[in-house]
Amino acid sequence: MIKKNKIFPKILLVFILICLYFFTRIQNLTSIPVFGDEAIYIRWSQIIKNVETLRFIPQTDGKQPLFMWFTAVILRFFSDPLIAGRLISVSAGFGTLIGIFLTICILVSFHKNIQSPLKFFWHSIKENFYYGVLAVTIYILLPFSFFFDRLALPDNTLSLFGIWSILFSFLLAKFKRLDLAFILGVILGLAWLTKSPALYFVILSLITFIFLNLKNIKSIYLPIISSIIAYAIYNILRLGPQFQMIAVRNKDYIWPIGEILKHPFDPLKPHIGDIFTIFGQFISWPVLVLAIIGFFLFLFYKKNTHIYLLICWWILPLIADAAIAKVFTARYILYTLPPLIILLSLGLSVFFKRPLFKFIFIIIIFIPNIIWIKNISLNPFSFNLPNTEKGYLQDWTSGWGIKQSADFFKTRSLQKNVIVGTEGSFGTLPDGLQIYTDSVKQLTVIGLGLGFTQIPSQLIDAHQHGDEVYLLINQSRFKISSLDQAKLTLIKSFTKPNQDRLLLYQL
Repeated sequence: MIKKNKIFPKILLVFILICLYFFTRIQNLTSIPVFGDEAIYIRWSQIIKNVETLRFIPQTDGKQPLFMWFTAVILRFFSDPLIAGRLISVSAGFGTLIGIFLTICILVSFHKNIQSPLKFFWHSIKENFYYGVLAVTIYILLPFSFFFDRLALPDNTLSLFGIWSILFSFLLAKFKRLDLAFILGVILGLAWLTKSPALYFVILSLITFIFLNLKNIKSIYLPIISSIIAYAIYNILRLGPQFQMIAVRNKDYIWPIGEILKHPFDPLKPHIGDIFTIFGQFISWPVLVLAIIGFFLFLFYKKNTHIYLLICWWILPLIADAAIAKVFTARYILYTLPPLIILLSLGLSVFFKRPLFKFIFIIIIFIPNIIWIKNISLNPFSFNLPNTEKGYLQDWTSGWGIKQSADFFKTRSLQKNVIVGTEGSFGTLPDGLQIYTDSVKQLTVIGLGLGFTQIPSQLIDAHQHGDEVYLLINQSRFKISSLDQAKLTLIKSFTKPNQDRLLLYQL
C-alpha cells in the first residue's frame, strides 16, 4: 500500500504535465497565420502526397525531406494543411520533452555502478524523477519551445533527434554495447535526413564517447559504427536527382572558411548580440540569471564532471553557428535548446529541496513567460517579436489574409472557373495560397514573380477567355502602373501588424 501511495502522486503529476503540454500547444494553433517557409514545406508535402515520384522535391531547394515526408502522411487525415503541418511539430516537441526528462534523469545518476541499461534507466527515473519533472515544466513554460512547437518547420524535428542523440551518446559511452551503437546511428541518420546541422550531433557523439572513456579507448569502434550507420542513412538522399543541391544551398547560409579567417569576429560578434536578444525574449533574464547562479552551486555540490560534456552539446554548436552563419534567427539555434533546458533545470533545482516548493518557485519566476505565452496565443497581431523574428508576424513573409482569400476563391470556384495570380513564385505567395486550394476544382493559382509593372499577360488572356480573374499581392510590392490599375477592382484588403496590407483585386 505504501508503494502505491508513493507511485500514484507521480503518475498524477505526469498526467497533469502531459495535459498541460498538449493544451498549451494545441489551443489556438492557427492564431499565427502561415509563415513563408511553412507554406513552402507544406506545399512540398502536398506534392509528395499527390505524386509518389516526387518524394525528393525538397532537394530542388537544397532541403532534406524527412519533415516533409512526415507531413505528407499526416495530411491524409486533416482537412486544414496548416494544422497538419503544425501537429508534426507538436508531436516532435512532445518527443523532445520525453527525451529531456530521460536525459536529465540518467545524467544525475550517471556514475552509478549499474551494469544493465534497463536497470540503470529504471533506477535513474526513480531516483531523479523530480529533476525530470522540473525540466519538463520548464520546457512547457518556456516561450522558446512553445513558439516553435506550434510552427510547421523542420527545426523542431531536428531538436527531437538532437536530445535523443545526447541520451544515447551518454548511454553508449557508459555501457559500450553494439545495440546502443545501432540505435544511436539510426537517430543520427534521421537527424541528418532532417537538417544539415545534424553533423554537429555526429561529431559530439564521438567526442562524448572519447571523453568518458579515455582509459578504455579500445571501444572507439562503437561510435564509429554509429557514424557509419548515420552516413548510410543520409545517403538515401542520393536517390533524389538533385542531391548536390543540398551542398550548394548550404553555401547560401554559411560563410566559407576562407572568409571567416579574414574576419573572424564578423559575423561572430553581432550574432552573439543576437543570441542575447533571442534569449532575453524567448527565455527571460530572471530565469537565466537565477539558473546560472544555481548551476554553479550545483557543480560545487555535485561535482559531476560529465555535465561539462552537456555544456559542450549546447555551447559548441551555438558558437559555431554564430561564427559561420549568414542568417541567424532563433529557429536556427532551436536544436541547442534541449541541453540548455537541462542546464537551466539543474541550476534552478538547487534553490529548494521539497518538490512542492520548487514547483511554486518555478511558477513564480516564470510568470513573465506565462504572460508572454498567453499574449501571443490570444493576440498575436499586436505582439512584438525581436527584429530577427519579426517575419513570422510582419512583412511579406507573414500570411495574414491568405486563409480568408482562399475561402473566398473556393466559394467563387463553385460558380465559375477562377484564375488567381499572385506575387512571387516561391514562398508565402503563391505557396501559402496553394496549400489551402490544393485539388480544388475550377481554381488555378499562378505565381507571377516580382516587380511587374503591368497586369501580366496570363491574367489578361484568362480574362478574355471568360474566366474570373484575380490578383493577390502585398501593398508594399504593388508596382502596377496607374493606367493598368484602372482595370483592377479592389475586392478585399487585409491589414498586417506593420501596416502593410494584402490586397485582393479582380480584373
